[in-house]
Amino acid sequence: MNVLLINPQNTGYYYKLGAFYPPLGMAYISSYLKKHGHNVKMVDMNAERFNYKDFDYSQFELVGISTDTVRFPLVVDISRYVKKCNVPLVLGGPHAAADYERILRDNIADYVVFGEGEIPTCQLASELEKGNRYPELDGLAYSKDGSIVSKKQDFIKDLDNLPFPDRDGLPLNNYKSRFDKNPATSIITSRGCPFNCEFCSASQFMGMRWRKRSNESVLEEIKLLVKKYGYKSIIFFDDNFTLDPKRAIDISEKILKNDLKISWWAFSRADEVVYNEEMLEALSRAGCKMLFIGFENINDEILEEFNKKLSASIASSVVEKLKKFNIDTFASFIMGGLKDTKDNVVKNMKFAKKLGAEIVQFSILTPYPGTRLFTKLKDKLFKKSYEYYDGTHLVFQHPNFNSSQLRRLFMRAYYYIYTEPKKLFKRGLPFFWRMVTSTTKNKIRYPLEVYPDIKQS
Repeated sequence: MNVLLINPQNTGYYYKLGAFYPPLGMAYISSYLKKHGHNVKMVDMNAERFNYKDFDYSQFELVGISTDTVRFPLVVDISRYVKKCNVPLVLGGPHAAADYERILRDNIADYVVFGEGEIPTCQLASELEKGNRYPELDGLAYSKDGSIVSKKQDFIKDLDNLPFPDRDGLPLNNYKSRFDKNPATSIITSRGCPFNCEFCSASQFMGMRWRKRSNESVLEEIKLLVKKYGYKSIIFFDDNFTLDPKRAIDISEKILKNDLKISWWAFSRADEVVYNEEMLEALSRAGCKMLFIGFENINDEILEEFNKKLSASIASSVVEKLKKFNIDTFASFIMGGLKDTKDNVVKNMKFAKKLGAEIVQFSILTPYPGTRLFTKLKDKLFKKSYEYYDGTHLVFQHPNFNSSQLRRLFMRAYYYIYTEPKKLFKRGLPFFWRMVTSTTKNKIRYPLEVYPDIKQS
């Protein structure tokens, strides 16, 4: 079967700051489909021109689109043009899984895949090839005779059974992200997250059971990235690369033993850093230059509200430990918790500056569909357009802020951090300018009338 997979253009400010990489989720689905005899074309709208309005979808027998919340209005618009060509359309991604009933009821797509997309998408393609439009498959939902048919899926137990992502099907030269002065690419070595933070959909979308690839499989993919594709910098996009410190040490030792001279960064947690010096020493020797740490807030009440399962008391120790092993900190903070106040936001700004982290990121608390936070706040949402769900806007009725107040604090936080002399000329001016210009343009690029339940507020 001929299958078209589309990764819609990201309109969020992180993308506009230049942080985008090959869409590995789509690339995994492509490689799995190809492994089972299907022909696949991938389109990444972040990295190549794609006129979705004039494209001839009829040359394909199945179109698949992945979507998160902020890109959903664009996906709705693309779906109209796919539908005009009478080609079956399947949606995947965290937003599709969370909002599947409305998507199917409103005929935006014919099918929705839950969670991991490789197996159900491939099985759907095979069943459609046989002429079966309504297959009963785990991980698939569709509308039949006015009723929603859905079956949740078990998560893949052995990730080594998946082929490596189909990077050759992507325009690799068009990805311009760099790290440590070199072109950088991404890799995923595990799935799932056991922490179930209030604001994050990772535990719901990929499961609370952490599933890891074998260290040998990870090493082989790193070798491929270095020797075939020539990358010297890599980003580990696991939700938490250091969850198992012994595993992180072993992968680091394998990188060293195989003389893979790479620099890299990964996502971690504050407690895993503070209590695992042996791991930090191994990571540093193997080329780790930075770890992303979600500090989120220095107020323990707000951390408890977020279900972070952390105390703010260890935050300062994190940066000290990382500096000891010459590892930079990518520090992330969230403003706008339900118990947050202006005074507390200012305290977080001052703390973030005092930390001395190489990169500091601020986000405004956003209740994404599929999170427990969305369930809690869905009756208090006043921004109904999903294009505001980008982490830079307040979209719900907050007890202590209105949207303009919190947005001013958000902008002030970036100005406060990135105009200090130490950062000003290293990355401050260009970073702050791109951030300001990308977050002050509130034009809705895609027509909201295509999804009548969501109105501009």
